[in-house]
Amino acid sequence: LLAVRFAVTFLALNLMLLCRAGRLSLKGKPVGMAVLMGVLQPVLYFLLENYGLKYAASSFAGVVSSISPALAIALGALILRERPTLKQWICAGLSMLGVMLISLMNAAGGSTTAAGCLCLLGAYTVGALHPILARKLSKEFTAFEMTYIMFTVGFACFTALAAVQYGAALPGALREAFASRDFTVGVLYLGLLSSVAAYLLINYSLKYLPVAASTIFGGLATVVSVLAGVFIGGETFTLPQALAAALILFG
Repeated sequence: LLAVRFAVTFLALNLMLLCRAGRLSLKGKPVGMAVLMGVLQPVLYFLLENYGLKYAASSFAGVVSSISPALAIALGALILRERPTLKQWICAGLSMLGVMLISLMNAAGGSTTAAGCLCLLGAYTVGALHPILARKLSKEFTAFEMTYIMFTVGFACFTALAAVQYGAALPGALREAFASRDFTVGVLYLGLLSSVAAYLLINYSLKYLPVAASTIFGGLATVVSVLAGVFIGGETFTLPQALAAALILFG
């Protein structure tokens, strides 16, 4: 799935280049640092998160993910010297509390192993490093260039891993996967919107917003997930969920 997802992103970004919707000018720029960002996000992040979710309860994963903005703000202060104000810390805390409460309310069964805990902590630490590096590199690279390098690294790594895992059976596995309409629609959404569009916007925003301001918007993903569950999945929207969502939005 990851190999196909990032193949879609790679093809889409190259199509943008051909249509002159994006430009790539890397001469004299710190490409090595941008490649490192690609190794961290998406490669290490997705690997650690997927294995973490395999060996940990989803409620635990949600609680751990809620601390990622605080970690990013702290790292931003240490590395970029962006000192958050007390008001920013308080608002970030409110948003993180809302995410944590919704995660606990949506708790699913399952136990959390030490391996799962370590993988999730690693994933969200890596995730917190992305805005720091993107903010730092935004002085040298455009949002398109950073996104292109990130997903080229992702495409190369996940395709190599898929080739190792499947070997000669890979073409057959791909044909079987694309025979499913749900897989095709899902992977196009993940590749085009959740990857290309989302990260172009994130990397662009980090050129103008400090880390403390940009990372806190990640809490909106939890609110959107709850609302999608209500309007698409037919789930109930409870008063505690509404109060937790209000905390996130207020933050």
